[in-house]
Amino acid sequence: MRKLVFVLSMFTLAAIFAACKDDEQSAAQGESVVSGVVQDAATLDPVSGVSIQAQGVSLEGQTASTDAQGKFTLNFTLDSTATVTLSFTKSGYRDTTIVIQVQSGVFVSLNPKLAAKSPVVGGGGTGTGIAQTIAFLGANPQEISVYGVGGLETTILGWEVRDSLGLPIDGNNAVTLSFTAISGPNGGEYISPLVVTSNSVGQAFTTFNSGISSGVVQIVASADIPGKAPITTAPVRVVIHAGYPDQAHFTVGPARHNFPTLLFVFGLRDAISVLVGDIYSNPVVPNTALYFRSSAGVIEATIFTNEDGEGSTDLISGNPQPLGQYATPVFGDAYHYIVARTIGQSGVVIEDSTLIMWSGLSQIKNVSPTTFDIPNGGSEIFNFNVSDYLGHPLAQGTKISVAATVPPPPCPDCPQNQVHSSFGFAGSGSVTLDDIIFPGPGATDFSFVLSDGSTDIDAATPVTVAISVSSPNGNVGTAINGTVH
Repeated sequence: MRKLVFVLSMFTLAAIFAACKDDEQSAAQGESVVSGVVQDAATLDPVSGVSIQAQGVSLEGQTASTDAQGKFTLNFTLDSTATVTLSFTKSGYRDTTIVIQVQSGVFVSLNPKLAAKSPVVGGGGTGTGIAQTIAFLGANPQEISVYGVGGLETTILGWEVRDSLGLPIDGNNAVTLSFTAISGPNGGEYISPLVVTSNSVGQAFTTFNSGISSGVVQIVASADIPGKAPITTAPVRVVIHAGYPDQAHFTVGPARHNFPTLLFVFGLRDAISVLVGDIYSNPVVPNTALYFRSSAGVIEATIFTNEDGEGSTDLISGNPQPLGQYATPVFGDAYHYIVARTIGQSGVVIEDSTLIMWSGLSQIKNVSPTTFDIPNGGSEIFNFNVSDYLGHPLAQGTKISVAATVPPPPCPDCPQNQVHSSFGFAGSGSVTLDDIIFPGPGATDFSFVLSDGSTDIDAATPVTVAISVSSPNGNVGTAINGTVH
């Protein structure tokens, strides 16, 4: 019996490359230069005489061949960014196709590695088997921006169809790949083309184009194989990030506008948060830089946004305090602005600010009247002021309470006059302040009503009214003494 010998070797695909600016070589504006060395994938020796064809949708076709050192250079005339398909062919090597993006003024270093053809001897010929699996080669770039904000909006996706031995199928066994996007943000993103036939080395490329919404898209490649079940890939993830910051979608604000630290505490922190969106209301690209400045205290100069377009830093109380030249002249002492800015499209400055007020120690002032003598069945209105020494409101969470008391009766059966004080919501006896920074009624100016509660008793009864303040600015209290009949 004649012995059949099979000589097999795995084909090595052209190496996936990285495109970058070269420190020693450059391209002038209006052109892009692609240059490099073609090597044998197994020996890394330079390969001469490789034919190179370059084609782009909006570019003039280019041809070149490698010299004795395997070097080649291609020059493209363009004014923005374009996608180019490069084909490398030489007898004895597998045809290799690489898709790249070129950009005006950018030098691209490209060093493909070609795999030598490995014959299958015996059994009546050479070639590969039919398609068995689909392998994902990669995305270039892996992340893109939403449409219309000036970033890269298209990514090139590549797949390779392989037979049961793991070899890329040849042209005789080519299949048609169909591409489907699932779980996208539904912002108008699309795949083009949707159907591609694999080339002579089993590869197929398509492009995914972003819409106006950011998010994650999953793309699946599949193929129908005659006489077999369809083959498909696991979903490939493509991230659509948002674009440049937009002034209309830029927000800055503090955890508290009223910062209880003036003149009495240093080293307190007030979180300053920023939310940054693009023109489509999507969060901007992660790691967008934000810059801060403050005329008072200390604040971190630079932070970076997260995936939700948010960033936060702390205003730390200390010198200089917002007094005199360090205060905003519009509102005066204790008030100052925190300014946040970033850079939008074409270098436009995006900026906004938030007003902060530093409040000082608690004070109760201007109590009127300071005593009282309320007739039987009568009442009296009292006014008072709760603020810091500059007359500004105390910080959020400050609780102001009013309570009236009478002494116990001289004997268990002795009648005792009663009083009622009406203060706060529904006469609850207390008020809790919100985050307010300007004085006025309900912020610094308050009043309550004290009434005789026993009209059947006309005897004079001593009464003490206590006003107490519990606050981040400090606790204080005062009392008003008088008589009710």
